[in-house]
Amino acid sequence: MSRMSLLAILLLRCMVAPAIAQEQFEKDTLKTSAGDLEMTLVGHGTLIFTYGGKVIHIDPYGKVADYAKLPKADMILITHDHRDHLDPVALNKV
Repeated sequence: MSRMSLLAILLLRCMVAPAIAQEQFEKDTLKTSAGDLEMTLVGHGTLIFTYGGKVIHIDPYGKVADYAKLPKADMILITHDHRDHLDPVALNKV
């Protein structure tokens, strides 16, 4: 295989892998007396809760997801001010 072919394959893989990963978030559902709470682990310390028709993003971090492709937030919770928990770019997309 030529170096150019190998480079093309690596570039394609880097572009496709995040899109594939977006579809494979780990989810869990907690049954409550007021309805289901769906909890989605996006990555790192980043979560999405869906409850009562509302979407709650916790610590949106752009390095683990493309927030332009995720549901818009009704509420955003930030746990602390480190860049991997308070990401202004991800916040603007959410």
